[in-house]
Amino acid sequence: MARQIFKVDAFIVDANGTYAMLSGYPKIFDSRNYQDDIDKAQRRADGDMSEAWGAMCKNDTRQIQTVVLSTVDGFQIEKRTMGGFPVDEPEEVNE
Repeated sequence: MARQIFKVDAFIVDANGTYAMLSGYPKIFDSRNYQDDIDKAQRRADGDMSEAWGAMCKNDTRQIQTVVLSTVDGFQIEKRTMGGFPVDEPEEVNE
């Protein structure tokens, strides 16, 4: 029987610049736990990804927020991210 394992990663860079995985992540969705139904396992993983993204959209204090849905063999299905590192402006040199 075919099998697939999906993984949802959710991580942030907070207002202070500290990287952290969100509590409870990564989460694994194995088709074996869904009566060997790969589509059902992927829907559950997609639903979890959407919930994580929804929660991230309600927080404005982080520099970067990212959630990724992939298979455990490394195939990235979807990635959502917002934010970025602040750009340091070069200092003017007065001669």
